Amino acid sequence: MSRSVWLVAEHQDDQLHQGAAELASAARAVGDETVAVVCAAPGGTVPQQVAPSVDRVLVVEDPALDPYSAGLWAQAIVALAREHGPAAILLPHAPLGRDLAPLLASRLEAGLMTDCLELEWDEGLVGTRSVFRRKLVARERVATPLALATCQRGAFSAAPAGAPGAIVTAAVDIDADAVRTRLVAMERAEVGEVNISEAEVIVAGGRGLGDAEKFGIVQTLADALGGVMGASRPVVDQGWVPHDRQIGSSGVTVRPKLYFALGISGAVQHVVGMRESDVIVAINKDPQAPIFEYAHYGIAADVFKVVPALLAALGS
Repeated sequence: MSRSVWLVAEHQDDQLHQGAAELASAARAVGDETVAVVCAAPGGTVPQQVAPSVDRVLVVEDPALDPYSAGLWAQAIVALAREHGPAAILLPHAPLGRDLAPLLASRLEAGLMTDCLELEWDEGLVGTRSVFRRKLVARERVATPLALATCQRGAFSAAPAGAPGAIVTAAVDIDADAVRTRLVAMERAEVGEVNISEAEVIVAGGRGLGDAEKFGIVQTLADALGGVMGASRPVVDQGWVPHDRQIGSSGVTVRPKLYFALGISGAVQHVVGMRESDVIVAINKDPQAPIFEYAHYGIAADVFKVVPALLAALGS
């Protein structure tokens, strides 16, 4: 029997969120068929935007579905799920997913895993996620016939575009009067100086560098390599750098082509956010530091001796 795994397509102002391709990749890893569910007003182009990433697109069109409303989107998705019987439904672990997933799980009487870093299928949907205030990583299985999961941004590679999947418009009656809440307004948060989740080269520093003044070497190397600066959580907690530079389970997940870890010990909370980098170079004077288990190239030496020599070699 074919296993159909759905993803809820996040969009705003008729623009598909780039994270939809990541959800499509996660769905493809655990399902035989990937289906994007689009809840939108008539006449939009979101179904066409998501179609190259999935096998099929189910569209529910109603003027009340745009802008987003958890109650109205839940009406549409619950009706479709009851009719078609997917094995799993995936959502982003973002405001939309944190708002909508619990509502869907309650109405569909389905188990829910949140903030998943990895997914697999083993007699049910199995997710890897951080637990106990992100001190441990656990593998969990949803025991109900239908599984729901939210996936951490950046934890899954974006699915490559292929032949567009078939777009099917589904007939679902939307009762706007049955919803007790409505969207009043949306305010966009200030965007940080850079989006490190999209950087191809990242130089990240940890508490092992000593203090905020010494942390400047991280930015210097990042500039020389044409990359951006990142950091581990202890550095952010100390106030050395802004939170938008934090990499790890409580920050962002990154997949650059080159990742430098300077003075970072390699705690699991940090590693889950960068371990999928193409090339990892770790510099730490402690030869037993866990970061070396994940590094492609490791240098057990003082950062403040190695990096100046590297900068000189780069002509910086």
